[in-house]
Amino acid sequence: MSVNSATARHRRKAGLGRCRHWLLGALGAIALMLSLSSGLVAQGGYPSFQDPYVNDYGAVLTDTEAAQVKAQLAQFRSQTGVHAVLLTVHSIQDYPTGDTAIQPFATGLFNTWGIGDAARNDGILLLVAPGDRKVRIELGSGYDRSYDRVAQAIIDDAMLPKFKQGAMAQGILIGVNEITQNFDPAQPPSINPVLAYLPLDWVSPRVAIGGGLAAGGVGACSGLFALGRWRRYHKRHCPQCQSAMERLDEQADDQYLNAGQRTEEAIKSVDYDVWLCRSCGHHAIFDYSYLASGYQNCPGCGHKTMSATSRTVVQPTYHSTGTAEISEVCKFCDRTHQYTRTLPRLEPPSSSSSSSSSSSSGGGGGHSSGGGASGSW
Repeated sequence: MSVNSATARHRRKAGLGRCRHWLLGALGAIALMLSLSSGLVAQGGYPSFQDPYVNDYGAVLTDTEAAQVKAQLAQFRSQTGVHAVLLTVHSIQDYPTGDTAIQPFATGLFNTWGIGDAARNDGILLLVAPGDRKVRIELGSGYDRSYDRVAQAIIDDAMLPKFKQGAMAQGILIGVNEITQNFDPAQPPSINPVLAYLPLDWVSPRVAIGGGLAAGGVGACSGLFALGRWRRYHKRHCPQCQSAMERLDEQADDQYLNAGQRTEEAIKSVDYDVWLCRSCGHHAIFDYSYLASGYQNCPGCGHKTMSATSRTVVQPTYHSTGTAEISEVCKFCDRTHQYTRTLPRLEPPSSSSSSSSSSSSGGGGGHSSGGGASGSW
């Protein structure tokens, strides 16, 4: 082999090596740009918590729309204490979490961000992934599971119709408004909570909210409220002898309740109705939970008799996380449990943040057990 041909081959190899390095560098830069465009990656591979109310990594909203949602959620938190957050991403697959479905992704992100109060666990996450054609409302573990149906109704009837039309921003704005209307602890939801207790195979969530949205007025909500009351108090017939049943008063029904149920009624976390057949003695018990009671289901006895209080041990700062001590006490079985929870770092105030949002920024250490609802279009 001549010296010239060996030199030429060496130059070709060197050139290919430089091209390879350049290509790898370009791919790395593209990957970095994609990562930045879909939101910075935080702990566990989830998007970082940049804003306490709106993190529009999917670039769905205009600046005006984002400001509108942020102001609404900040006001909702100021008035009710409930922390709700909107997150949009192009796709959950853009983040290295290992989650393949939107529900575990939302639960993991909710707990990573610590949305909501640590003691009440009343946070709400609205997650929209247009690239996956998926949406989820993730609820804190303090919500009664009947409110999963309320969240499902909001998705099915308020948001998905707009998403199917391609009106992503409008669907989000309507969804945020429905969340603030139906998750105020001081007011019953316009999606009647009695309907939410009914079995899913008896009434579709569309029945619960569809009429109200279609009519868009107080009359429809009043009709739903009347229907809910009818479903609770209408005349019942015994399934055994077909005789008319009687709804017992609060004193008479205690003999049919166990000790845990009587405790729930005493602390006003659950209200029980007992219907009795005087002919054959058959009775039926129906339970109706109070969302705003502040009590949670106890892991020990299973009754909604556990209260939780939070005490900040180490205040979080802009540079380090904090620590909160959570104390759980059950008023029925006397179970007590204490544990610590990490409080996320405070978000530094920005010039674009309103005074209300900057004064209550960041998560409060809230936790979700996977409650909520999902939808696709």
